[in-house]
This record gives sequence, structure tokens and C-alpha cells, in this order.
Amino acid sequence: MARAFKPTVSYTDENGKQKSFTVKTYAEVKKRMRAFLNDSFDENVYVYRHRRGEWGEWFEHWCVIGTKLEIYKQGWQ
Repeated sequence: MARAFKPTVSYTDENGKQKSFTVKTYAEVKKRMRAFLNDSFDENVYVYRHRRGEWGEWFEHWCVIGTKLEIYKQGWQ
């Protein structure tokens, strides 16, 4: 089994600058997702993370659909 790594969040802010940083846990990513999406220029946020019991990198693309936060694309990197 591969060693776990911290989730990475990536998006483009209002100034067109690409932001990318790590967050301590995936639970914290989900808690802060509304703030990430509000800071994003196009309301798209990309998360790259490790899944327990698996090896490799899992990706999720998040957006706002109506008033709900939803994953519109996900899979193995």
C-alpha cells in the first residue's frame, strides 16, 4: 500500500492567478469547499487526494449546481 499524502486543492482566483495548496485532511477540504468555490473565478475547484486502502491519486472536480456543492467529475489519476 502506498503512503498517504495530504489533499491538494487547486483553482483560479478572481485575478486569474492559479492557486494550489495542501490541506490537512479531506474532512477539512469538504468543510471549506464553499469558501474555495466563492474565491474561484469560474466556481470550479480541483481536489487531488489519497484514498484509504488504495494506491495512486484520486481526483475530484467540484462546482456549484443550483445551491448544492457537487462533484461533476472524479476518478483515478
